Amino acid sequence: SFARAIVKAKELTSPNMNMPKNLSLVDRWVELAKQNERQKGQIDELVQEIGDIPPPEQPSERAFWVGALINPIPAMGVALEIRPVLLTAKTAEERIDVAIDGIYRSIKHMEGL
Repeated sequence: SFARAIVKAKELTSPNMNMPKNLSLVDRWVELAKQNERQKGQIDELVQEIGDIPPPEQPSERAFWVGALINPIPAMGVALEIRPVLLTAKTAEERIDVAIDGIYRSIKHMEGL
C-alpha cells in the first residue's frame, strides 16, 4: 500500500542499528562510496547533481533518487543495476522495496571490497 511505502521509505534515512555508528542506509552508502571513488570528489559531485533526497511522503520519487545515487552514469561498479526494475515496478511500495534492497546489497558489496 502507499502508506506502507511511506513507512518503508523512511528506512533509507533513519538511523540503522545494523550499520556502523547507526548511520542511515543512504549515509552509509555515501561513506563507503567515497572510499571507492574512481576520481576524487565523484560522490560529492553526484550528490550535488541529483539534489536532496525527496521526502518519505514521495516514496516513488525517493526510490528513483536512490536509483540515481547507486547507479550513476558513468557507472561506479558498486551496485547491481536497479533502474530498469524501478521503472517497471507497478507500485510505490515495490519501487521502495527495490531501492532498499539495492542500496543494502551495494553496502554489503562495498563492505566486502
